[in-house]
Amino acid sequence: MNRLQRLGFLLLAGIPAAAAETSPEATTAAPAEAALQLDTVQISGQQEPLAEISTKKLLRVPGAGYDPLRAIGSLPGVTFTNGMGSEPAVRGSSPNDNAYYVDFLPVGYIFHSDSSSIISDNVLEDFRLELAAFSPQYNNATGAVIDATSRSPYYDRRQIIIDASLLKAGFFYEQPVNENQSFYFGARQSLFQYYIENFLDDEDFEFTTVPEYYDYQGKYEFRVSDTEQVAIQILGSRDKAGLLFADDSDAVLQDPGLSGGLNFEAFFNTQGLLWEKIYASGMSHKIGLSHMEQKFAFTIGNANFVDVKVNDFNLRSQFNQPLSFSHELQWGVEYTQKNIDYAGRFSGPPCDEFRTDCRLVDGTEALTGSGEPVINEYDAHIADIWQVTQNWTLTPALALSYDDYTSESFVEPRLRSRWQFRDQWWFNAAYGDHHILPDNFGQYIAPFGNEDLQQPTARHFELGLEQQLRDDLLWKIQLYYKQLDNLIVSRPAKDSSYPTLTEAEYNALPTYTNDAEGKTWGLEFFLNKNLSDRWYGWLSVAYSRTFRTNTLTGEEFSYNYDQPLIINAVANWQLNQHWDVGFKWRLQSGQLITPLADVTGPDSNDLYTPVYGSLNSERLPVYHKLDLRADRTFRLKNGREMDFYAEILNVYARKNVTGYQYEGADYSTRKDVNDLPTIVSFGIKVRL
Repeated sequence: MNRLQRLGFLLLAGIPAAAAETSPEATTAAPAEAALQLDTVQISGQQEPLAEISTKKLLRVPGAGYDPLRAIGSLPGVTFTNGMGSEPAVRGSSPNDNAYYVDFLPVGYIFHSDSSSIISDNVLEDFRLELAAFSPQYNNATGAVIDATSRSPYYDRRQIIIDASLLKAGFFYEQPVNENQSFYFGARQSLFQYYIENFLDDEDFEFTTVPEYYDYQGKYEFRVSDTEQVAIQILGSRDKAGLLFADDSDAVLQDPGLSGGLNFEAFFNTQGLLWEKIYASGMSHKIGLSHMEQKFAFTIGNANFVDVKVNDFNLRSQFNQPLSFSHELQWGVEYTQKNIDYAGRFSGPPCDEFRTDCRLVDGTEALTGSGEPVINEYDAHIADIWQVTQNWTLTPALALSYDDYTSESFVEPRLRSRWQFRDQWWFNAAYGDHHILPDNFGQYIAPFGNEDLQQPTARHFELGLEQQLRDDLLWKIQLYYKQLDNLIVSRPAKDSSYPTLTEAEYNALPTYTNDAEGKTWGLEFFLNKNLSDRWYGWLSVAYSRTFRTNTLTGEEFSYNYDQPLIINAVANWQLNQHWDVGFKWRLQSGQLITPLADVTGPDSNDLYTPVYGSLNSERLPVYHKLDLRADRTFRLKNGREMDFYAEILNVYARKNVTGYQYEGADYSTRKDVNDLPTIVSFGIKVRL
């Protein structure tokens, strides 16, 4: 229940970070840079070198439901809380530290509430998962960067695609206009809102808005010449849900502030123009101009609400210029104007990941505010891809950033090295400084937050060793370390940290400060086998630790996303010319929780107060499950095709514990909260 409460405390959240495209133009890229870097997983739909995993493979990962972005949980360095959260946590960082781009342009968010992505598999060509020490064109991120690219429309045929599964249904239309112009448009909607209530027997709440989502994506492309094209792009998504707790529910008995329920809505709509050109000199560029409308609305209880609307205007460029056989220069600039319109009221305590008990009833003041701030962000970068020798590529780079809200300037060096020291052996190294203006803008504005906050920063280090054993087999091992500074922490509870202050003196303290820091380190092993002898697969084993320190209270603890051991094994077999079958097995350390140590009360209002132990000091049982999948393509009449897949999730019905629920007003009974049981799912896709 604490997790639901924390959602309400993210006042004025909802300005998801953006990242930039990292790969140079294919026509000018240096060969060494085209290869896999230590900190990058290139997911490609065009080719299948050993250092990359194709989009086609990820489409068939069991449990992904034909969604390659959702399948990134099978890659090293990626984890989710509670089995499957809506966004990935990468190498010890929070999901809120990630940045997302689609076709060079910023997007509001990239994952729906059920962890499915907003990008249709009908158009996704490839994407890059930047794990750390990002290339300099990426800014405003300290966790990870996901950069998705959609394909060009077909110029040689029209097609209509209808797809459906138990979770969603979609429609896709593609049409050439002439030999130089073509377009496509697709839309999808969730389906579980039509039957989810049939599977719930919980009398503690009812849905006021059944969880649902939709998304859409379109592109109109004009080929000016063989070396120049212009594309108009649209992309949008919406998620919403709402529920009402019964007056005698455990949630309301434990925190009366929840009476009135919860309601959530988030959406964004992006329109963009992208101009790409290759010049006779060898220089190439991408220049993007976009507008993004976003909304985040949340109500919790009867009196707490937040309503945020944001209009972002973005201009972004990336240039590549070969200077000689050994040097290629990359540079670009970016300008973003954020127009924010917010209003909110909040009477609970300030909360974050450093605080366990965030009941609304424990609030000491009611904060109300509204405003229309405008933020201007300026970014620039430059990099030199230097082919030092035939076997060594060194890429020094510099990223520059400034925003006029915090008035902070950043000069961030980045460095990458790739050295082939023996035949089929490579040694990689990377370093980078990064910063982020967090999405939870409520932390930065009065009266909800602290206008004097600084932006959190991160310093990334990586080392890696890679060997190609044969034409279809490669392994690599990576060691990384991150130092996190200026992390934002909420004001500690009065009773435990400021017992001598009056309530007025306590309320005068800043609600948020930069009094936290962290570190994370890990070792990852990855083995990848390409298709041969009718099968392919990969194995990843990761061991990592991530810690945070609250310098206000002196607490040092393992971070929420600390899962020391994660193992993924994925394989696919071509049984015959009709059927493919595959499996995915995942094992990970149990999620950390803060145990309930005691309960005091009741007080004069018959309210009991939980007393928690040390933060994140208990770990749930090990999480593991096996998923199976089968695929077949049917050839229909008139050249039409139908793809069919069936999945069995959690085959051996493992009861994975994802948390504990305490029942009763006095928290007297503890009950396991389990992940999904065995589920059979299927989907079809018909091409007309």
